[in-house]
Amino acid sequence: MRAKVQAEASKSQGGSGVGRRPPAGTEVALAIDLSRTKLAYCVRWGGMEQRRLSTPAGLPHVQAVVEDYRHCRLQVVYEACGFGYELAWWLQGQGITPTVIAPSRMERTPGLSVKTDGLDASKMARKLEEGHLEGIYIPPRELHERRQLGRTYTQCVKERKRAQIRVRSLLQEQGRLGPPPSAGWKAYERWLATQDLSASVAQCVESLLRLRTLAQEEAQRLHRDLLALGRQPEYVALTSALCAEPGIGAFSAIRLVLELGDMDRFPTAGSLPRYLGLTPSEYSSGEMVRRGHILKCGPGSLRALLVQCSWAAIRGNPELRNRFDRLAPRIGRKRAIIAVARRLAIAIRRRWLAALRDDAAAAAPPVTDMP
Repeated sequence: MRAKVQAEASKSQGGSGVGRRPPAGTEVALAIDLSRTKLAYCVRWGGMEQRRLSTPAGLPHVQAVVEDYRHCRLQVVYEACGFGYELAWWLQGQGITPTVIAPSRMERTPGLSVKTDGLDASKMARKLEEGHLEGIYIPPRELHERRQLGRTYTQCVKERKRAQIRVRSLLQEQGRLGPPPSAGWKAYERWLATQDLSASVAQCVESLLRLRTLAQEEAQRLHRDLLALGRQPEYVALTSALCAEPGIGAFSAIRLVLELGDMDRFPTAGSLPRYLGLTPSEYSSGEMVRRGHILKCGPGSLRALLVQCSWAAIRGNPELRNRFDRLAPRIGRKRAIIAVARRLAIAIRRRWLAALRDDAAAAAPPVTDMP
């Protein structure tokens, strides 16, 4: 493996410094640009780019490159991508703290006419060495695997809705409109049962309805699995604390716990709404204050879940209801519910941290008086 890495390095662009090794204890910045078939690396130490190479894709090749600098104080950075956190977990297991960055946070040079994987890795290595990169949250492996339950549930719900839209579109092409979507799917099903369709159209509708039924059954199964997960000992205290907040049920609580993971990474009350993209954009200067639409950054499914919980919260929380009633006539119901969602996110963070403090106090050994 080491020989293959060295051979690839000799053929890579700017492969200077292939034979150089930094002294033991040197701070080394290693940046990796990931793609499906190739990995591009850039290594810096002493304020200079010392090495640039590429290897075929695969964790064993990364391990071989990292092994060259195990005697140094190594920092590793790469952009988050669709390959998961396998590389980050391996680095953590080796005692190396990885920095995984969001691609949207990397600056792009205006009018850039040349872009290569090697140049991207070089830019990341330079910014890492200068301390200008902020990494994203890397969830533990078990949490990352369990949160897939909620994400697959969301996909099943979308497939169910997509099948319903296809049924409506198919019948609309046949000149049959039926009840509007605002009437709900049950009303449409009742209308559909009264229709006399030709054999071909009826066969197509039946196929789409079977797809909808399958998506519905899988969504219900995942719904039960998530509720059962929320009752497990490691989650029950936290989900119970979140359920004490009006608008948050057991299902929403376990999804929030799995997606957010570690609440300590949100140091202030406003940091969680900002992470969820519920904070309005702003372009202000001097006395001019101009705010626009919400940022919509962060996980969209989690933001949508919180908005749904906000509609339920205004029915059980007088304070949030008063805020909604005060804002809705002036800015509209949609913007008002976003403001409620921001307040709800702050309340969730407060209850979450309180539950963690209670757990820490319960786990602490009792204090006894010294004789």
